[in-house]
Amino acid sequence: MAKLEKDLTGLRRTRKNQRKSRRRSRFHTVAIVGYTNAGKSTLLNRLTGAEVLVEDRLFATLDATTRRLQLPGGETVLVTDTVGFIQKLPTGLVEAFKSTLEEVAEADLLLHVVDGAGPDPEGQMNAVRSVLREIGAGDVPELLAFNKSDQAEKEGFHHLLYRHEGSLAFSARTGDGLDHLLISIGDRLRSLTSVVELRIPWSRGDVVAAVHREGEVLLEQHQEEGTLIQARLDEVSRELLSEFIEHVHSGEQYD
Repeated sequence: MAKLEKDLTGLRRTRKNQRKSRRRSRFHTVAIVGYTNAGKSTLLNRLTGAEVLVEDRLFATLDATTRRLQLPGGETVLVTDTVGFIQKLPTGLVEAFKSTLEEVAEADLLLHVVDGAGPDPEGQMNAVRSVLREIGAGDVPELLAFNKSDQAEKEGFHHLLYRHEGSLAFSARTGDGLDHLLISIGDRLRSLTSVVELRIPWSRGDVVAAVHREGEVLLEQHQEEGTLIQARLDEVSRELLSEFIEHVHSGEQYD
């Protein structure tokens, strides 16, 4: 454990600089969380080709690996694989894992991966959520996804999905259900944004570029006085571009 804590402590400075860079990029961030050996690294490898180490042992993933991922709707998001949680994570390790756990608390969405074929999915979910509360990530929006649908009895999986409304099933090993998973991630992230209408003078091409960079452009029209854009923007982007926003719509109109 002493070596583990030393290795993790050495990652903090690098991770802090990387997080600053990602915040400037304004991509939405999705943190993959879950009990150890739930299949998080296998999922990230399947989605992005990240070649993250996959081992059936405790704390195989120490550093948080982040990769870009394009969703079916065209949005680019940053997906981060994190350390596998365990029950009653020692206080010293919570501190040592700070560099990776901070990725979770600062994410826009948590993709909570659960081993649906394991002996105690409910207990593992509760253990993960306990750690999330401990690190200040208890209020981050969560998408619950049960992995290993190819290895479990259908009746047991259906029971889990029924008990947890809004959850879904997939197999990181075979790829089954990943299309639905990606669509669900996009839907959940869009629910965190608002559709706004901006009117931008011709002289402010930099603002037009910023809207394309910061959000999802739904409509763009070139008019006599400038450019009219309807786009999905998160709260931070809306604040940055507030002087050009003429109207805020309810997001459901454009789903």
